[in-house]
Amino acid sequence: MASLVALWLLVGMAAAQPGKPKPPRHSPPPAAPTAGTAGSFSYGELRGDTVGASGCGDNVAAEPAIHVSPASDVFLSSERGLSGGTDVWRGLGATGGSGASGCGLEYRGQPNAVAGTGASGGDTDLAIASAPNALGNLNVYVASLNLASVAVAHSGDRGATFANVPVVGGLPGDDRPWIAAYGASTSLLTFHDIATDNIDVLRSDDGGSTYVQRSRVIDDTDYKAQANELGNLVIDRRNPTAGGFWAYQSFVAPSDLNGSDYNEAFLGVSDDGGTTWSVKPIPCSTSGTGLDHIFPNVSVAPDGELWYAWSDDRNVFTAHSSDHGGTWTCSGPVSTSSAQAVMPWLVATSAGVDLVYYGSPTAPGPHSSQTFYVYFVQDPTSTPSGWGSPQQLMPVHQGEVCEGGFGCNSGRQLFDDFGVDTDPAGWAHIAFSHDAPNLGGSGSYTGYAVQTGGTQVGAPN
Repeated sequence: MASLVALWLLVGMAAAQPGKPKPPRHSPPPAAPTAGTAGSFSYGELRGDTVGASGCGDNVAAEPAIHVSPASDVFLSSERGLSGGTDVWRGLGATGGSGASGCGLEYRGQPNAVAGTGASGGDTDLAIASAPNALGNLNVYVASLNLASVAVAHSGDRGATFANVPVVGGLPGDDRPWIAAYGASTSLLTFHDIATDNIDVLRSDDGGSTYVQRSRVIDDTDYKAQANELGNLVIDRRNPTAGGFWAYQSFVAPSDLNGSDYNEAFLGVSDDGGTTWSVKPIPCSTSGTGLDHIFPNVSVAPDGELWYAWSDDRNVFTAHSSDHGGTWTCSGPVSTSSAQAVMPWLVATSAGVDLVYYGSPTAPGPHSSQTFYVYFVQDPTSTPSGWGSPQQLMPVHQGEVCEGGFGCNSGRQLFDDFGVDTDPAGWAHIAFSHDAPNLGGSGSYTGYAVQTGGTQVGAPN
């Protein structure tokens, strides 16, 4: 992917974000969108036109991220493509369960373009602090690819207002930022360094006002430093270390120096708050094909145990570690209801694990022959053999799924990832992308689904 990123820098385009114009709605306009139901979830298209408005409506964003705070505040970010802006929604105290609605989030505008600064709208991620600030609130951080840099917006008042840093330090050549938060005012930001292809680590200890590069995840002499596809970054917020806190960075890479496929999953591990890192392989993940069916994903449970997910383009697999990535136990295929499954995301909790992915019940074939759905699967035992049967939720895409960035001629409506988190009561909250204006359309929109019944797992880390 590095060569693609270098190319978009030359031509002024983003490798993973070719822009997401949404076709106009058919005339005459349809009735106002409302929430639907799929399995034990309420879901809908989020409104994206008026700051402060809630309910279902229209938006033109895709590739979302989602997190829920210990106060059950739901924050969801999604993006419109470079220079199009990054959108944010929130639901204060938005617990799932009976009566929860997929139209229940409030649109909060574009925090990464506060006061008109920045050209954000590329890859986005968000994080929520684990300890209150001076106002008694948990800081919220929204990162967005910002042309050849990263913008980070932060809010100290539960998303009512944001302050934006349009270009954080340690740049300017980067791709695919990820962010995670710890305590009242600390956050880590990682991204691909285009010049080296390594994974740079920046840290802020002032609530997101400034970031300073601390380290790189992979030693520069390691072959994986120049051959990797990074996934998300997480911090263990409940089990501090003598050096500060545990941080974990997921990525896939060739299993050996002479390999070309990114066919093994790895985890960067730091026990000193991102200052130093060691790389832990996941030997039972090694495959005869690439695992960069984006992105690899890691989650840390409240007790410090780790869960990891990846796709080989046909199946989704998981692995579990109880010793900070030192040893792993892998599951078999979790995506047992799908002929193709990509882009997994999981959340490890105090009483089980939830996982989502995009899957099609039919194998790849002619362009229009596949329909992709959001699939939801639970492991209430927190053991690699404990996965239940996947639930097929709402259909989101018709046709092939292309993962080649701006090189795709079609099939980019789902882009590269989506997300799931749980609230303190254990209800799942999902952010997903969807074809626009309807299934099979060439545009994209962001949807939100909240669990209203069924099995609750536990609270997240």
